[in-house]
Amino acid sequence: MGLDFKIDSETDFFNGLIELQYGQEDLIEMKRIAQKVSWAKGWPGDNVAFWNAEAFMWQQKIEKGKRELIKDELGFLSSGKNLDLGCGSYSYIKSVGFDFSEKMLQFNDNCVEKVLGSLEKKLPFDEVGFDSVTAIFVFNYINHYKSLLLEVRRVLKQNGHFVMVLGNVNDWQKQKEINSFNIDEWKEVLKKVGFVVEFEEKERLWFFKCVKSVNVLKSEN
Repeated sequence: MGLDFKIDSETDFFNGLIELQYGQEDLIEMKRIAQKVSWAKGWPGDNVAFWNAEAFMWQQKIEKGKRELIKDELGFLSSGKNLDLGCGSYSYIKSVGFDFSEKMLQFNDNCVEKVLGSLEKKLPFDEVGFDSVTAIFVFNYINHYKSLLLEVRRVLKQNGHFVMVLGNVNDWQKQKEINSFNIDEWKEVLKKVGFVVEFEEKERLWFFKCVKSVNVLKSEN
């Protein structure tokens, strides 16, 4: 009986997520059902529960053309060891995937290793252990973004690459956005923590392609 109840609750919640995708949701009912699903309790207010639920719809929420564009832009990193921060349910190149959503990691088939943890804390990786680090649609959701950038620099090898991609995925996920700096503001932040920055905008996506520099202009926490 308990197993059947769990399956029925998850099915109801999945159906609600599909309706949410098409703007036909009943949020009050979905919140009630979420309390019966172990990985969705507190949805959508609880961040982990929110992103656990997004794992099931992630690829449908990003246009195929944009996914292909991002994959092409990251292709130059594919020969090295990459750390994908906030990897979600899809990494664009083979990576060590790091995310705080267990469900996101569960669905990510492009990870050579999956690590569960918070981006608001020190990363659980050794210094200069990666040739590259990627963060796709991540930094708008980070409180301590400067501290995280310093952590990115710490785990990167000298002259290693950091690629940050930003863009508005959809209005539903925008409710979790914490910061929304413009291009020049992000460039300045990246330079201050010790990156040489090259910027491109393609199909309304921002690509910050950075290289770890020798000197840090100004470290801020």
